[in-house]
Amino acid sequence: MEVKNKFKKQIKIFLGFAIFGVFLGLVENLLAVSISTDHPLNTQAAVISLLVVIPFAGIGELVVDRINLLPQNRNKTIQHLETILEFMVFGVFMGVVEDLIIINFLTGETITLKTVGIVTLVTLPFAILGEFIVDRHDWFPGIKTKSEKSPETIA
Repeated sequence: MEVKNKFKKQIKIFLGFAIFGVFLGLVENLLAVSISTDHPLNTQAAVISLLVVIPFAGIGELVVDRINLLPQNRNKTIQHLETILEFMVFGVFMGVVEDLIIINFLTGETITLKTVGIVTLVTLPFAILGEFIVDRHDWFPGIKTKSEKSPETIA
């Protein structure tokens, strides 16, 4: 039974990675490229964006979303602080870095303060979506692991 439970958990992690990490990251990256540069959105832009977004999504799903930055605590203030830290550091900062890497690969242009500003404005809604909506909801309720089932269901 433990192997089945572990497999279900891995499926949920993979689905979160594929749907929310990669797909939303790809959309964000292409939007940032489109708004901040004159580079056309073509197959090359999509492939380079995908190659950059996969490791960032992996870090986000497998590392960031699975660790607690602050000690486990029932204190709501500390939980909110952790959420805001994740939003600022991993949602915004890593999103901006990822977008700037793609822009640099695609255009070879020097990154200016204006580019950073535009990319930050594009990144903010995606960071909000990722940290405050996607990460706080069970999007795959049909895949229940043993630890997520209620005590009466387990028995």
